[in-house]
Amino acid sequence: MMDSEKLTVADVQRLLTDTSEDARAAVAAKVASQFSTITLAPRERELAHEILGYLVRDVAVNVREALSRCLNDNPAAPRNIVLHLARDIDQVAIPILERSPVLTDEDLVGLVYYGSSDKQCAIAGREEVRATVSEAIAHRGDRSAVLKLIHNSGAVINEAAATMLVQRYADDADVAAPLVQRNELPALLVERLIAMVSEQMREYLVSHHEVDGRVAATLEEQARERATTDTIGRMGNDDLRGLVAQLAENNRLTATLILRAACVGEIRFVEAAFAELTGVPDERIWRLIHDVGALGFRAVYARAGMPEALYPAFRCVLDTYHAVRSSDGSLELDFYRLHVLEGLQETFETVAPDLDSMIDKLAKIIGPQPAVRSQHVA
Repeated sequence: MMDSEKLTVADVQRLLTDTSEDARAAVAAKVASQFSTITLAPRERELAHEILGYLVRDVAVNVREALSRCLNDNPAAPRNIVLHLARDIDQVAIPILERSPVLTDEDLVGLVYYGSSDKQCAIAGREEVRATVSEAIAHRGDRSAVLKLIHNSGAVINEAAATMLVQRYADDADVAAPLVQRNELPALLVERLIAMVSEQMREYLVSHHEVDGRVAATLEEQARERATTDTIGRMGNDDLRGLVAQLAENNRLTATLILRAACVGEIRFVEAAFAELTGVPDERIWRLIHDVGALGFRAVYARAGMPEALYPAFRCVLDTYHAVRSSDGSLELDFYRLHVLEGLQETFETVAPDLDSMIDKLAKIIGPQPAVRSQHVA
């Protein structure tokens, strides 16, 4: 450290005699910077600590701001000083709340519960936000803090926090949509959250917008299926099978959901769904769907109890899959989805701008659909 940066007797004298805010702020910055070095002797460190204790109560905001800016990322900063700054007005506290490594999770939870919206946002945007702090924001955070948290890749959002956020913001797509897309949430939790969000959306439409219950139920099902389909791609095989079993158990493994997955190229889900619905082992279901030809899949489809009206759609999608798949088994998804849409439009002579709209149209053919039931027979 250069001599000009070290705290001197002259600095202390200046602090005592110069009443200007700028002079006190300059001393505050110099004193605060001392804690980033190990060259301070014990008495020097004690003196610096005493001066900080004096300055942190300064009536001038810019003096306290100077302390906050200089101490915000310093792990050696005195804890009592950091806490005092964190509880100060927003413009003083926010640099500390955003970065200080001195603050513990317990400190941050308390500051979330009793702090302003801006303070909550500062905490939600920290480089790392552990689960207990995320839970506090989920329970008591302002909407702006919640959005900051959900979009923070360094925040850990566990099941308790995610469930609370869905309960608080079920009808808020800006919160719900990015929440279910977070990679760290367990796949089965994501599906439960999707179901919860879509159900509460239906209730909201009926109660607040006087939407007919049947129309709202259809919108709910479509929204749930689209969101579920979006999550499938990032699942491993074990999670995928668990998801299929959970969907079947809760009567949410519908024909249109399976068709949506097939249309976007999630054939693993299709195979797992038919295995679940028929009780046929995985190895046999793969051969029946892919190797035996039309008769093999026809038998699987009938055994699964799927609606006859949608069989041409499934047949069209599978034929497209086999036709465009590369020899190494890979699939160029945009190319595949384009040909699936064209094939469905030709098969049903129905024009739709995208696959989701196309499936929504096909769903009207079969009307309200109870979920198909698992057979669980060998």
